[in-house]
Amino acid sequence: MNGHVLAIALGNSLLWSVYLLLTRHVVSGAQLDAWAYTLVQLLSAGLAMLWAGRRMPGNWRDLLVPWTVCYAFMRVIINGCTAAAIVWLAVTQSTLLATMSVLIGALAGWALTRQAPARRDWPGLALLALGIAAFAAALGSDAWRGVAWLVASEAVAVAASWMIAYHPRNSAADPAARSRFTGEILVAASLALILVWTLAGMAGAMASPWAGGGDAFGRIELWLYAILAGVIFRAPGTWLGFWTINHSGVQTYLIALTAMPFFAIALEAILARFAWLSPPGLTTAEWLAAGVILTGAVWLIVLRARTPSTPKPT
Repeated sequence: MNGHVLAIALGNSLLWSVYLLLTRHVVSGAQLDAWAYTLVQLLSAGLAMLWAGRRMPGNWRDLLVPWTVCYAFMRVIINGCTAAAIVWLAVTQSTLLATMSVLIGALAGWALTRQAPARRDWPGLALLALGIAAFAAALGSDAWRGVAWLVASEAVAVAASWMIAYHPRNSAADPAARSRFTGEILVAASLALILVWTLAGMAGAMASPWAGGGDAFGRIELWLYAILAGVIFRAPGTWLGFWTINHSGVQTYLIALTAMPFFAIALEAILARFAWLSPPGLTTAEWLAAGVILTGAVWLIVLRARTPSTPKPT
C-alpha cells in the first residue's frame, strides 16, 4: 500500500492511544460518569466536524438516514459492550485483546468478498490468534465474562467499519464533504446514546441520565474534559479512521489499530519513569502473550507497507 497512507493510519493509532491514556486517567481520576463523558465527547466532536464541513449543503434530516441511524446505534452497542468488558478486565488487558478485531475482520472479509486472506498474512494472523488465546488463558477465572463482552464489541465494531467502507459518502474527495459526513455520524451516535441511556434508566437497568436533576452532567470538569477530548481526539481520529478505510480498506485499518495498545503501553511506561502514572500492571504470562500479539501485528503491518495499493474495501 502507499507508504503515506500507512503512516497516517499508524499516526491515527498513536492519536487514539494518547486519547485512551488520557481518558483512562481523567475519567477514573476525576470520577466522572463514563456515559456522560462519552456522550458529551461524541456531541462536541460531531459539532466540530459539522462546523469544519459547513460550506457543504445539508440539513438535520440527514441524521435520520437509515444507514446513519444504524451506524449510530452500533456505536452505542460498542460503547456498552466495552464498558461491560472492563468490569472484569483492566483497560490495558482489554486493548490488547481488542486486537482480535483483525481476526474477525479477516473472517468478515472472507465471507463478504469470497476471498481468503493472502497466504503471506496467515503467519501474522496465526501469531495474533495464538497471542490472544494465550493472553486470555493467563487471565483470572472470572475474566471470561469480560472477554465475551469484548468479542461482541469487536464484532460490532468490525461490522460498523464495513458499513463505512461501503457507504457512498465515505468516498467523497472533498475534505469538507467528508467532515460533514463524519459530523453527522458522530452527532447521530450521541443522540442514539442519550436515547438508549434514557430508556435503560426508565427500565431500571441503570441510573437514568436525568436522575437527581441530571447530576450525570452537573460537573464542569466533565464538560471541560469531554469537549477537549471530543475536539482534539475524537473528531480528527474518526475523520482519519474513515479516510483510512476509504484509501486502504477495512482490514488494513484494523491492522494499523493493533499498534494502539503498544503505543499506549510505551507512553504509560515513559510517564511512569517520571512517577506521573503507575506502570502497566501485567503478569509475566500476559507480557509474554503480549509479545506474541506484537510480533503478529508487526508482521501484518510490515507486509502492508511492502504491498502495492489495492482497490478498497478489502
